[in-house]
Amino acid sequence: MSYRIAQVDPLLDGDELESVLDTIRRNWLTEGPCAAEFLEAIKRDTGSKHAVLAPNGTLGLFLSLLALDLPQGSEILIPSFTFYASASAAVFAGLTPIFVDADPDTFNLDVESLDSLVTSNTRAIMPVHVYGHAAPMDQIMDFAQRHGLLVLEDAAQGYGVFYRDRHVGIWGDVSMISFFADKTVTTGEGAVVLTQRDDLYEKLRLLRNQGRPHSGTFIHPSLGMNFRMTDLQCAIGVAQLRKLAIIVERKLNNYDRYQTNLTGLPGLRFMRVQNGSTFVPFRFLLLTEHRDALVAALEQAGVQTRSVFYPLHRQPAFTKYARSSLPVSDGLYEQGICLPIHCGLTPADIDDVSATIRRTLSEVC
Repeated sequence: MSYRIAQVDPLLDGDELESVLDTIRRNWLTEGPCAAEFLEAIKRDTGSKHAVLAPNGTLGLFLSLLALDLPQGSEILIPSFTFYASASAAVFAGLTPIFVDADPDTFNLDVESLDSLVTSNTRAIMPVHVYGHAAPMDQIMDFAQRHGLLVLEDAAQGYGVFYRDRHVGIWGDVSMISFFADKTVTTGEGAVVLTQRDDLYEKLRLLRNQGRPHSGTFIHPSLGMNFRMTDLQCAIGVAQLRKLAIIVERKLNNYDRYQTNLTGLPGLRFMRVQNGSTFVPFRFLLLTEHRDALVAALEQAGVQTRSVFYPLHRQPAFTKYARSSLPVSDGLYEQGICLPIHCGLTPADIDDVSATIRRTLSEVC
């Protein structure tokens, strides 16, 4: 189906094109000088001591878990309300995911429930920063310290987001930020893994580069695989980071216009941004008992909608790990709708989407 208003529309223009052309003219296509420039810009933006690239967010999480080197079968606490990759990376790393319910207001993990989920086999926690704002990392780090747990932050949607003046991803032992096509900064596919620990950085360097600290040598002192990115992708990333402030401003303006248009309508509820967190909207998420009617009306009007995360404890591959009901995560899926928030939207687009929602609610409420 062709949509008038698509869900995803990255802000790409001549800057990205020229950056890629420069890389081709340089005749260095694999990971090289452009990747190094991209990494330095990432470290500057995030304040991270160390950073390595990965082919995508899923493999970035997997690479992070390989570096943590947890005992096989160890339990890792993971929110149920997040994307499939958070748990699949843990399972492929030989770990047992223990699912945590969501906070009903912020939709991040429910910190109050964490203590009850810890067992003698729990070794780590993976907080996820959902929909463009931070999980309460001070509380999570306190919890992890009390129980002796390692912390892997899934900050896939969190580029440019700060919690209490520290960028997401530099609180825990290691973290991942995604550069998929719908993220604030995109390289098409790709990710970065951040750590402040020198020992983990050395492990990451070897694991991601086939067991060697530098390419171009055939002595491999350690076991590793190829988790590299290309300079072609990084060229896009470098150009994207130059316009980060513009992207953030436009997404915030779009979010505010939705909020102004829709606040007060019957039967709608919105996400509350975590206290202490900045906000870089990933989608405009709303909750309603009339989800199906709204989705049908918007799709009929040519507006591409998207559901929220299907809870991990209900995913066919993960039901064997489910230990209890997680009603908040279930309710978010059953009532959640994601509206586009990208920079390609015009004020008229947002007003059009909002009018469709108002009209539909007036018919069903």
